Amino acid sequence: MTLLNDILKGRLFGHPIHMMLVHFPAALFPVSAALSLVSYIMNDRVLSLFNFYVICIGTALGWVALIFGVNDLVKINELKLPFKVALIHGGLNIIWLSVFSTIAGVQLKYYPQIPIPSLIEVLIEAVVVSAMIYSNYLGGELVLKYGVGKKI
Repeated sequence: MTLLNDILKGRLFGHPIHMMLVHFPAALFPVSAALSLVSYIMNDRVLSLFNFYVICIGTALGWVALIFGVNDLVKINELKLPFKVALIHGGLNIIWLSVFSTIAGVQLKYYPQIPIPSLIEVLIEAVVVSAMIYSNYLGGELVLKYGVGKKI
């Protein structure tokens, strides 16, 4: 029962679950953008299929991380700057997660014959991944500067 209570509080073995999960989409979305670019250049459907799996894993873990991020957000005093930073961080990451979820959803209807991405898709992914650097920087600020998630 203690493990379930910890999970409901956003912790697993005393560590914040949000911080454990965010690294997956933060790593998998740039991999997806790279795979999209390479499959576009090489006209390779196998890479497109592999990219589909990468996006699906990244978005699934991203949505779970979002749930635990909201759990962390409600614990922040809303009158302080960290709350505002957390809202910007979370809001931007919801946008990036939604973009990749949309791409996965569009590709799903073609599964298992995932088409080669268009140049527009490649560019969208590149822009989103570039913008993620800023929103992930804000997440780092929340932890390193304001101590969000460190307190039990």
